[in-house]
Amino acid sequence: MDKADILGKIRDSLIERFGLEPEQLAADVRLRDLGVDSMHVLEIMLDLEEELGVGLSDLSLSQNPSLGEVAAVIYDNVAGSA
Repeated sequence: MDKADILGKIRDSLIERFGLEPEQLAADVRLRDLGVDSMHVLEIMLDLEEELGVGLSDLSLSQNPSLGEVAAVIYDNVAGSA
């Protein structure tokens, strides 16, 4: 699974949870700009952890990460556990 796959899963989750449109979800969009807070990000990451069957040990994110930054952190965790 690459970063694009993970980004797609994050986008799918945001569409499902918040009713956002795919065109709103560019990799450089900041989550706060979408109305997504840190608790929502944690929920999404935990859902992906379960779906991917890996433990996400390092969930270090900036205060207002972009979708791409969240995908990169998850990817680094997945790649590190492979």
